[in-house]
Amino acid sequence: MDQFKFFMPAETFFGRGCILENKESFLTLGTKAMLITGRSSAKKNGAQKDVTDALDACKIPWVLFDEIGENPDVETVVKAAKMAHQEKVDFLIGIGGGSPMDAAKAIAVLAANPQADSEILFTQPDAKALTVAEIPTTAGTGSEVTQYSIMTLHEKRTKRAIIQKVFAKASFLDPKYMDELSAEITNNTAVDALTHLIESYLSVNANFFSEKIVELGLSLFKDCIPALKERVYTSEVRDKLMLASALAGVAIAQTSTSIPHCLGYFLTYEKGIPHGRANGIVTQAYLEMFPKVDKKVGQLLHCLDMNSIEDMGAFLKDVLHTSETFTVEEVAYYTERAMESPQKIATFPYPAVKEDIFKVYEKSLLS
Repeated sequence: MDQFKFFMPAETFFGRGCILENKESFLTLGTKAMLITGRSSAKKNGAQKDVTDALDACKIPWVLFDEIGENPDVETVVKAAKMAHQEKVDFLIGIGGGSPMDAAKAIAVLAANPQADSEILFTQPDAKALTVAEIPTTAGTGSEVTQYSIMTLHEKRTKRAIIQKVFAKASFLDPKYMDELSAEITNNTAVDALTHLIESYLSVNANFFSEKIVELGLSLFKDCIPALKERVYTSEVRDKLMLASALAGVAIAQTSTSIPHCLGYFLTYEKGIPHGRANGIVTQAYLEMFPKVDKKVGQLLHCLDMNSIEDMGAFLKDVLHTSETFTVEEVAYYTERAMESPQKIATFPYPAVKEDIFKVYEKSLLS
């Protein structure tokens, strides 16, 4: 068996009502909190109130920054970091989908380095960060258990991970916050989690632990497939989706993501396609890049009770709504941009050149 390493520092609480049940954990995080949320979802689903009730019970003062939009940009996190510094907060709580949770990590770096330019996010890997807690309200990104924070860079017309590895010190996974999610958001984020599982499992960085974690995540996801197709979700399905998403996050924390994420970023930036759906659109063609004799692809499909890559494609088409149209010129542009991220392409276990990437886009967007 090959050597490998495994690192997962986030203390994780799971279960309905887990925030108030474990409110004393906030006492270990700091003395003043800043909540990082979108404009309304954390209020509507009750997550924000649970957090503020827990903080109030622990007599921890807090302030709120609720301006995080979908695919947060550097300008917004700079604004939030200035507020955090002015308010003298010493820990941050990201509440929401991947956008607020990722933003909390970037804000933690900037707030801990108030004299630095925002370029520090992409140039100084050892920059310190404030303590972060994360509370997911969708089951997709796994940001509550990963070190990654993805920022939108408008000047580069893409998304990029900050260079610092910022793990949450504590994460609270309460599926009740997803109970009123729309079918569209539920399915898009579920596919994001699925692509994390797929990309981690097939990555050159995969190891014994990460593969076993993925297999467990796939078994949970498999149980949810009928609900995702029918767009009817029980509490049990919501629970399993959140667990599958967290396991997928643990897996990519070890292996990183791969080609679908690299390609999906441009679909999100240029066309406004939600992140999970963008990944899902290119996943069948990505799997078709593998030789037919690749055993791991077969094992992955077996875990999902699927017989072929075509079954995977049919499932993704069934659970995702795709209505965008693309031109050959757009596909060529996306291909050129994707080649600027060789580290993602290098996770593919076989040689992959620009023509291969073009073919994935072509099959996914022009067929």
